[in-house]
Amino acid sequence: MLDVAKILEISLALTSEHDYDEILKKIITGAMELTNCEGGTLYLYRNDSLEFMIMRNIDPDVERRGGTVPPVAMDESKACAYSAIHRTLVNIPDVYAEEGMFDFSGPRIYDEKFGYRTKSMLVFPLVNHEEKLVGVVQLLNARNKENEPIPFTEEHERLIRALASMAAVSLSNMQYIKQIKGLLHAVVNVFTNAIDTRTPYNYYHSKQVHDYVVLYISYCNALYEKGLGEEHFDAVRKEQLQLAALMHDIGKLVTPTEVMNKETRLADQLDRILNRFRYIGLLKKIEYLEGNCAIEEYEEERRYLEQMHTLVQKMNSADFLETEDVKSVKELAKRKYIDSDGTECLYLMPEERECLLIPKGTLTESERQTMNRHVVFTDRFLTAMNFDEHYKDVRTWASMHHEHLDGTGYPKGLSGDEIPQETRVLTIADIYDALVSEDRPYKKAHTKEAAFGILFRMAEEGKLDTEILKRFQEAVEWKERNFCLKEERDNI
Repeated sequence: MLDVAKILEISLALTSEHDYDEILKKIITGAMELTNCEGGTLYLYRNDSLEFMIMRNIDPDVERRGGTVPPVAMDESKACAYSAIHRTLVNIPDVYAEEGMFDFSGPRIYDEKFGYRTKSMLVFPLVNHEEKLVGVVQLLNARNKENEPIPFTEEHERLIRALASMAAVSLSNMQYIKQIKGLLHAVVNVFTNAIDTRTPYNYYHSKQVHDYVVLYISYCNALYEKGLGEEHFDAVRKEQLQLAALMHDIGKLVTPTEVMNKETRLADQLDRILNRFRYIGLLKKIEYLEGNCAIEEYEEERRYLEQMHTLVQKMNSADFLETEDVKSVKELAKRKYIDSDGTECLYLMPEERECLLIPKGTLTESERQTMNRHVVFTDRFLTAMNFDEHYKDVRTWASMHHEHLDGTGYPKGLSGDEIPQETRVLTIADIYDALVSEDRPYKKAHTKEAAFGILFRMAEEGKLDTEILKRFQEAVEWKERNFCLKEERDNI
């Protein structure tokens, strides 16, 4: 009954485990516990060979010396390969007494090199419910109650057969999950690249935001493990936040490129305005040549148009607008001229006036609203992806990344506790990357110090989480210190 209870305990541990590496460890430790053996090695069947995955031994020094084992070819002279090829259990009472069938030169070389003594060996295949070979486990040196090496018994074989089928199914399920996750992450990366390649001005933005988020997670977990912090990201929370970071701008897939790529206030309207000024100047010159206006009037108009030509070009790319320049544009927008057909026309169209008078940035209010709607489409697209329970928070965290704690963000104007901690991290990473990025021609990149100055002012205004921002800054500086230390070590 004890053996049955132990098998049930191991089975429960395998079926409840969600970490791939932990599954491997539990298969080995479970087999070692059932057989009271000294050590074990697990191989997975890949690319027509047995690939070493994990080694365990009751002696830590032996385990440490084990290192990485090269793949085992599917050669019947190797006990592991024979077990895999024939899907059968192989029980060797004494490796040194075995003659002819298997090549045990590898264990003997290891024993001689490290002073170990391989005696008994039990090798069993992991075959899943679809009769597919998953891998092989090799156990060494069963022990009696006095912990003396003995051959593996028939009872051991019976227990191991019971374990093998459960282990193979659990491992197969984890491999399927890993494959599905791999496919999901591949699809996400395709979307991310599609988003970023639509604009040359923030080509690496999504990836960089993801990297900043990963840096923050790594820093928090490092503090937590040392007992210096309370913030911890388990595997599920970490993966969800990483996906949210990669897909936070997925809504930009439907944002017009002329809005995303607008690097100046006027964009392609500038040439139209400058050509219009030349046209007005020619009309005035014709009027003068035909004797319909004085030379003084013509010269005055010519000088004015030259001034406006310079002013429009200046304001088109200026970081901030000067009061006198704004006044001049407003006056320009009121002026009219008579076209060659007698039509009264404006020097500056209303939409051109609006663009030139944008106080900061390059987008008009309507263009900004169009740009801001990308988070609405992010929410819509991620909702359509129908994430399961494991990824249930990805959509929420990604679609809120422009919300501010004081309620001044968009699209819903959420505030305070309505905004999850994970979104607060993503928001800070998003803004920081936008500030320090050097690939945006419509603005100069800020230094790290200047960027954090802006972020902390936003935190003082109640827009960002101050504590998360402090840890984010520490994480960035932590990375820089580690990078400098690595460079120093590399140069020694």
